[in-house]
Amino acid sequence: MATIERGIGLVQRVIAELSKHPEGADVVGASAAALDALESKLMVELPPSLRTFLAYDFTFASFGKRFKGRHRFGEDPRAPQPKITSVRKLAESMVELGWTDARIRGKVVRLPNKPGQPWNALYLGEARRDGELVILGLDHDETNVRVFPRYTAFDLYLGHQLGLLKLRQSMMLDDLDSHLAHNPELVSRDEDEDESTDY
Repeated sequence: MATIERGIGLVQRVIAELSKHPEGADVVGASAAALDALESKLMVELPPSLRTFLAYDFTFASFGKRFKGRHRFGEDPRAPQPKITSVRKLAESMVELGWTDARIRGKVVRLPNKPGQPWNALYLGEARRDGELVILGLDHDETNVRVFPRYTAFDLYLGHQLGLLKLRQSMMLDDLDSHLAHNPELVSRDEDEDESTDY
């Protein structure tokens, strides 16, 4: 199987594709200074792949109107206003009476998703060596919201969500262990045999 392009190269390929669509005319990117200000508000460095994309399209307008959860870093790229939240609050807003038994207490920022698909959230934890942060998925069955690592880097999220990459789950979770080593709260209850306290 051929190796897929990754990182900033993949983001630039996605940007080239998005620029061909009508939504590309409404795209406004953020300056380096604005992205620095966004990092200060998030209190983490932006993953290199996400930073590259936000410099092209700060509000995810290029995704098109069918995607839900856009503008989560703010509507004006000159004045970032990230909507920082928790997985508990996302669960409550995802479905009426929504709840989750996930023990993730770190902050997140929701990322766009197609209707009827799992929600996506950038986890503002410890980055792995290449600066990438894990992207969580949220899916629900009735009122119970399951929270799980969905992508191990923004470039994988970007290519897969926009249909430019066909990825098996193992590819979406490439090198997940490096994230789990730095962010033990991401380990599920089933995997954490030493868990002794109730959530």
